[in-house]
Amino acid sequence: MQSVQRALLLLNQFTAEKPTHTVDELSRLSDVPRSTVYRLLTLLRAHELVEQAGDNRYQLGPRAITMGYVARSVTGVAGIWRPALTALAAATSETALVMRRVGNSAVCIDRVECDHPVRLSFEVGRTMPLHAGAGAKVILAYSPEDLRDRYISRSVPAPARTRLREELARIRDQGWAESTAEVDRGIWAVAAPVSEGPDRLHAISVALPEYRLEPGRRENLLAAILDAAAELNEKLAYYG
Repeated sequence: MQSVQRALLLLNQFTAEKPTHTVDELSRLSDVPRSTVYRLLTLLRAHELVEQAGDNRYQLGPRAITMGYVARSVTGVAGIWRPALTALAAATSETALVMRRVGNSAVCIDRVECDHPVRLSFEVGRTMPLHAGAGAKVILAYSPEDLRDRYISRSVPAPARTRLREELARIRDQGWAESTAEVDRGIWAVAAPVSEGPDRLHAISVALPEYRLEPGRRENLLAAILDAAAELNEKLAYYG
């Protein structure tokens, strides 16, 4: 019971004002020995409740982020996201999802299936690279320049960096991204950016098998995702 209480105490130290901590900071704030903090962080990392945020620093992990959105499912911003996703899935008859950046990864925070569900790697709470897939690339394209450059230099093979930078520039210019089989074989996706406020950029996306992308459908799906993103941006600006 003491270990559970101490783990919860550590998690409580991560706030909007102080989203990252070192082991020494966590030990001092929680009055828990450093050796115990290390042990508890190892356990929390194994369950994706925390993750490393640069050298010797930690932040909340994707599972914790997802739990936060679930907790807000009946009020606040989540009350805007969910109806929009449901409407998008109904309008397109395809799977609709929302992603955000957590550290150096893209995380699916909500997803609404269509009548014919598609097997996707982007399950709620799962982390994925920021340079693969329409939604992830939207997030990377609209991230601060220093973060974007640092991620590319560390996570993308050198021969692919120039092409990726050019693609991200196009995404920013046109306001949307599409991908084919970048994350899941045979899956096409389109995504657009949605902002919940400073440093809270999301991507709303629709994903479907390529064989359902008959002539003219790509344009219709692009229009649907842009309309949904515009409506969400307007509502979130008002909410904020």
